[in-house]
Amino acid sequence: MKLIVNKILNEDDFESYLNIVESFDVINPFYKILGSDFNEVIEDKLRYFTFINDLEEVLILMPFVIRKVPYIDQNETYYDVISPYGYSGPLFNEDMSRGYLIKFWEEVDAWYKQNNIISEFIRFSLDHNYQFYSGVLIPTLINVRGELIEKEAQWNNFKPKVRNNYRKSLGSKLISKFVSKEITNDEIETFYNIYIKTMSRIGADTDYFYNINYFKNIIKLSKENFLIAFVFKDDVAISTELILISGNTLYSYLGGTLGDYFNFRPNDFLKIEVMKWARANNFKYYLLGGGREDYDSLYHYKKSFFPNDNDVIYYTGRKIVNKKVYDKLDKIMNAHIIFDDINTDIKQDKIKFFPAYRIRNRQ
Repeated sequence: MKLIVNKILNEDDFESYLNIVESFDVINPFYKILGSDFNEVIEDKLRYFTFINDLEEVLILMPFVIRKVPYIDQNETYYDVISPYGYSGPLFNEDMSRGYLIKFWEEVDAWYKQNNIISEFIRFSLDHNYQFYSGVLIPTLINVRGELIEKEAQWNNFKPKVRNNYRKSLGSKLISKFVSKEITNDEIETFYNIYIKTMSRIGADTDYFYNINYFKNIIKLSKENFLIAFVFKDDVAISTELILISGNTLYSYLGGTLGDYFNFRPNDFLKIEVMKWARANNFKYYLLGGGREDYDSLYHYKKSFFPNDNDVIYYTGRKIVNKKVYDKLDKIMNAHIIFDDINTDIKQDKIKFFPAYRIRNRQ
């Protein structure tokens, strides 16, 4: 067994990475779309581990971003590691012996210690790839996932409000449309315009105002592992959702709805139409994600479609590799923060935020 650390410095390096991702039994688009903004990938110093056997076959792949800590101690430079945004962690085939994961994490931790890595923060996938993690697992957000079952049984399982809203949308003569590998630039622009208007309407953080090339790259990288659903009212696209496909599961990713058309209940219509499409195409699960926090109104809205299904938990992993330096950095980099009654919220954020020494600027 051998751990290899691979750098991504140019497009050829990224293509080599993509080829490995596509070599696994299930092609997971979340590991591909991290290159949607390639300049950002290079700037953030994206790398990836590969864990290979004696035949030089890749058993495990894990992308990560290595960041320089903005403090030098006695001419010593320190770093920390985070996973790329979105579902990540180790990627491996389901039939792989889990004993390899134990060895993988041992090798990763040894590399961290040899390379002045102070801490690690990982956003795991929802397929239990956190097994045998050598750090601390934190249950971070409850996600709604529903099994796609026989049509009538699915309908009866919906909360009454969902059924009523869908009936209303049918009365409003809404129409659904699904596009995938044959998508046109006009369709991408239609999706994008609805998405951006939605982000403006809800006052989203600037980080969510992606440019249109970001979405074009997602579609290009996902190849056939994506779906865009549209809802039309009188030939006007009023609601949309970008869905990523991994194995037998559809992942609701990004989307939006025009505010002027809420009374036609396009959101409920879209979700149920996606289920129809998924059922017809032999998919098993539809994952709607979670709320902004557990059990908020957004979570309960999503749960109304799958009230009888078990939720799945999104885990993050946190690891302090060098506690002595971690504590020292925390003290030095947050020296200006004085905890009193005025900034109790900052103190609470500092308990939750990891690594704590970066809370000053949320770096």
